Order: sequence, then C-alpha cells, then structure tokens
Amino acid sequence: MRTSALLAAALLASSTAAGNAAPPKVAAFDFELYDTSTEGDLNGPRADEAQRIAEVTEQIRDFLKSQKLDLVDTAPAKAQVDAQVLRTCGDCPAEIAKSLGADYALMGYVQKVSNLILNINVEIRDAKTGEVVRKGSVDIRGNNHESWRHGASYLMRNQIFKTPLAPAAG
Repeated sequence: MRTSALLAAALLASSTAAGNAAPPKVAAFDFELYDTSTEGDLNGPRADEAQRIAEVTEQIRDFLKSQKLDLVDTAPAKAQVDAQVLRTCGDCPAEIAKSLGADYALMGYVQKVSNLILNINVEIRDAKTGEVVRKGSVDIRGNNHESWRHGASYLMRNQIFKTPLAPAAG
C-alpha cells in the first residue's frame, strides 16, 4: 500500500510540474519572399507582395500567441537576420533564437512560382540543438490576400500545430 501511495504522489507531482511548466518561448522571424518566377526578375519587387509578407508574418505570430506560446522579440537580431537568407542557412535561425533566449525558432517563407502558384513554408527548430521539430508546406493558388491568409491558417492548424509544441525543457 505504501508503494502505491508513493507512486500516486510522484505522478501527482510530475503532472503538477508539467502543468506549471513555462510556455515555450518562440522567436518567430519575419517571413521571406522567395520569387522564382520570371516576373520578379523582369519587374522587380511588388509592393502588394511585400504587404502580404508582413501580413502573413503577423498572422503566424498571432496564431502562436493563440497557442499560449511566448513570443521573443526578434528586433535585437535584425542586423544578423538581414545579413543572411534564413531559408538557406541551416540551423542559423536556431542559433539566433538561442541568443535571444528562445526555446524555438520559427522561420517561414513564401515561394512564388508564378502569379498563380505559390507555396507557404514553415520550419520550427529547437534553439538548443538546431534540430527541426516541425516542418510543413502548403500550395496556394492565386497571389492575393485571401489565398495567402487561408493557406497560412491551414498550414498552421493542420500541419505545424496538429499537436501542441512541447513545453521548454528545464
């Protein structure tokens, strides 16, 4: 009987500790536009696409907040982020996130194949190890606010956060 009482106490203590664990801290970097269409080469950057990149960044950050995650301010690392392309630098988003005190790094980009075909990509890395813990992509049709908004929402709900992100390890 004493053993089962000790086991019950240990289980209660561990579940209470897990319930009181600090929410994960996430450094959610600004999204990037990766334009592989010929339109970008011919006409240069478009103001409406720059606006949509800013909007999808804020949409993803709002989603993270709705998941009860703590967002870390990425502004102090702006020069370091701007000096490279996050989608191609390996685990550098994790290194930057770690330097900001985050548990996870979220990096995302929208690849524009054409004005009709685009895809939204998100990757989350463990800031301590640099390992990818979540990754997903969704294709969208139409280069407009509605398709970007719907695609980002679908990606986060059905791929990236199909299950909650684990609390930060002590």
